[in-house]
Amino acid sequence: MSRILESKEKDNRPTGDKIEISEESRQAFIRAMKIGYYKAFYKQGLLTAEQLEMLIEINTVKVENAVDNNKDNNGNNSPAA
Repeated sequence: MSRILESKEKDNRPTGDKIEISEESRQAFIRAMKIGYYKAFYKQGLLTAEQLEMLIEINTVKVENAVDNNKDNNGNNSPAA
């Protein structure tokens, strides 16, 4: 029996059910993948150290800004819109 069929038999979820992750987790995964690609490009000599640092900074600044944008003028977390 193939491995695909074996794993399907072990999976007790009804067909059609989807595994869902939050949008925040999805975005964090995408950022991590991008940074991984940038590091691979650097190792291959396609990016300079300065370019690598800049690309990593650009991708990590977005996270910090997203957290800051969820705070009101008093520094308190505001509910998501």
